[in-house]
Amino acid sequence: MVGNQKETGTRSLTPKASESSGPGMESPWRRVKIGAIIFGLVLVLGISLTLFGGGGGGSDQGTPEAPADSTPTSQAGGSGPGAKAKSVKDGVPVGYPRTKDGAAAAAVNYQVARSSPGYFTDQALRHQVLKTVMTSTALGSQQAQDDQMAKGLLASLGVTEQTAPDMVMRAASLGTSVRSFSEDTATVKVWMSEVVGVPTEQSKMPVSGTWSTYTLILQWQDGDWKVATIDLADGPTPLVAPDQSASSTQEMRLANKEFGAPRYAG
Repeated sequence: MVGNQKETGTRSLTPKASESSGPGMESPWRRVKIGAIIFGLVLVLGISLTLFGGGGGGSDQGTPEAPADSTPTSQAGGSGPGAKAKSVKDGVPVGYPRTKDGAAAAAVNYQVARSSPGYFTDQALRHQVLKTVMTSTALGSQQAQDDQMAKGLLASLGVTEQTAPDMVMRAASLGTSVRSFSEDTATVKVWMSEVVGVPTEQSKMPVSGTWSTYTLILQWQDGDWKVATIDLADGPTPLVAPDQSASSTQEMRLANKEFGAPRYAG
């Protein structure tokens, strides 16, 4: 199967029987799929990984922390659906209103922040992002889980020091649904499209796409929304247009360099 994919930079994914999701069983790759944006899913090549796992959490009454090294969101991308973040901390928009729209915006942007190549290749960056978005009680378990997930994903993709700059990892929100809300906690579902892979002829996995729904439970902590748990399920997944074919590895490599990844929603 790998041999048949060498000239292909992207591969369409088809639905598969749903598997139970939950903490520690998350990935953007369930379908024919890189089981790891994201975001357990099974690799098209039969490799199963954990990706974007959910960590348990609870409220914490720690001392509010002022956003360090913050910049206005207008200087660093959008801030989410229906609400505006006040600033950016460690590359992530923070400071959301204590509203449904604020919780939805936080959920989208926090998940996008966990869906960049640097998040997987740079441990220090990954830990910074998690410290920014997670509740204090969920931070430790999510950090350990995402460290293990990143290691497994890079190994499955065959990412090396030489191919790391070419790694593709993108995620975009297709919609949100606030399932429950109070001033202290909110449950938000985020429907996302994700692509991941390495566009090289020798890649173990060409760039592939998938659709996932993340369910985030957020808690109001230190004057902002923070993530307590993250769960993932497949889809909803559209059919592939019959008049479209996958791009070559060269086309995908050039596109990844030409088109800047959308930083955040909104």
